[in-house]
Amino acid sequence: MKILALKLILLLPLAFFCQLYSAPDEYVKLTGKVTVTKESETWIKASVPFGVIIHPKAQSYSRSKPTTIDEVVNLEYLDNVKVKIYLCFSNEYKKKALRSSSLKEIDLYQYYSAEVEYLTVKIDRNTKNAHFLFPTVLAERDGFYKGGYVKFVGYAVEISQNGVPFELTITDSIFFESNGRKISDPIILGKFKAQAVEKSDKHKGLLLPAHLVSQNYLDPTTVVKQKAGSNN
Repeated sequence: MKILALKLILLLPLAFFCQLYSAPDEYVKLTGKVTVTKESETWIKASVPFGVIIHPKAQSYSRSKPTTIDEVVNLEYLDNVKVKIYLCFSNEYKKKALRSSSLKEIDLYQYYSAEVEYLTVKIDRNTKNAHFLFPTVLAERDGFYKGGYVKFVGYAVEISQNGVPFELTITDSIFFESNGRKISDPIILGKFKAQAVEKSDKHKGLLLPAHLVSQNYLDPTTVVKQKAGSNN
């Protein structure tokens, strides 16, 4: 009996770990490239296309049915989801003005972030789009929008439920370009995202969830929390 009890104790942490672990894109995934384009004379729009593959509790439900009210979940909907984006632009105006200085390219990077918080998202395998807006005039001022083209350095996307991030394929969820070359090294991509997370608060509130500007940006298969902030 003691040996059996010891085995059970040793297996518990493993079971807990397996419960937490998921493969990239197992539950949610990006279904296309993040785009950053001019929306109007007023706004530049960033769009994150994503899809929900399956509810994280679907597997446990197949093994045992709920026995209490709190355990009951509609597996056709995923609740309390956040889609957060970090955008990085280079201040081309300052770069031109200080071209004779010893500044590095990274010194001119400006980071912005915003999130859309969903009360629920219908799981129908169709692409949803989280839209974000950035003032065109600021992009023009800093030189990364000119002649109808938006020049951005990179982005990072997080999708989470109840504060716990889902695993996403790193080369889909993080894009970074340096000296005209797309970076694919996961370590460098991770460092780029860490910089974005650390420094985006400096420009807090400039990148906005698009539905705060217009309800037309809402997807009818989702319910958005109307008071979602532009950052944390």
